[in-house]
Amino acid sequence: MKSYQSFGILGFPWDGGASLGRPGSRFAPEKIREAFQWFANRIEENKVYNVEKRTVYTFSEDPIQDFGNIDIVAYSTEDTFKNAEQKVTEILQTESFPFILGGDHSISYPVIKALHDQHPGKKIGIVQFDAHLDLVDSSPIQGKYSQSSQMRRALELEHIHPEHIVQIGVRSYNYPWYGSYLANSGIKQVTAAEVHTQPIEETIQFALSAMEEVDLIYVTFDMDVLEPAYAPGVGANEPGGLTPVQCFQMLEALYPITDAFDIAEVNPLYDHQDITTSMAARIMFDCFVAKMKKEESTN
Repeated sequence: MKSYQSFGILGFPWDGGASLGRPGSRFAPEKIREAFQWFANRIEENKVYNVEKRTVYTFSEDPIQDFGNIDIVAYSTEDTFKNAEQKVTEILQTESFPFILGGDHSISYPVIKALHDQHPGKKIGIVQFDAHLDLVDSSPIQGKYSQSSQMRRALELEHIHPEHIVQIGVRSYNYPWYGSYLANSGIKQVTAAEVHTQPIEETIQFALSAMEEVDLIYVTFDMDVLEPAYAPGVGANEPGGLTPVQCFQMLEALYPITDAFDIAEVNPLYDHQDITTSMAARIMFDCFVAKMKKEESTN
């Protein structure tokens, strides 16, 4: 497991890919940062206490580095994504762990591409938490770089293969062509219903086994993977989602081996009492603790 000098936060305030879903996720990075402080406030003398694990974690000095936001070019997806690739590449060249705050889910592609291009020849696995499949190639309404296409675009990169992509929490209904596409693609899935009906350890092991032959792991967490009661403020609500506890458990197993992480589709314009935002901030803080803890002691 690679060690990092800091936890690198990067905002990607972009919802230009929200061509079918509700726009508004451009406002998420600042709201998540604000909610993150609710948890960071508990750090005293570089230590924090995990109540559920009855454990005190110790960090180094100044373990969090905020790299600001991607420079957005409102009229151009292409220019915005180039800016994103450049900024993420800069972070990857430091000793910071890149944690990206979206933004609609189209933001994942330039981040994944930066990770891919920064490590020539290295195989990359992707664990995608999402209600939706995001494998649309192109459409007259959405084009090629929307919130519905980032996984399809990622598969076009040389060292990303479908057998190393795991989609967790997918559900509901979708376009008819998905049936044959998924049957032939090799992409691995655990539907929301399967997560609910099998032991959580089984889902975790399924995801980990798909990552055994990769060199780097990217995790993308679309907040709509959660049941809408737990995350009302997203781009599109799909009933029948996962619970926070299920997601916390699965993510905990992935944090130690993850090389980059993004949160997508927090939409403050539709978020009741900051429920979704605070959930995203909790995931962010959990990841921070997992990546940056130096020592731990139990009481």
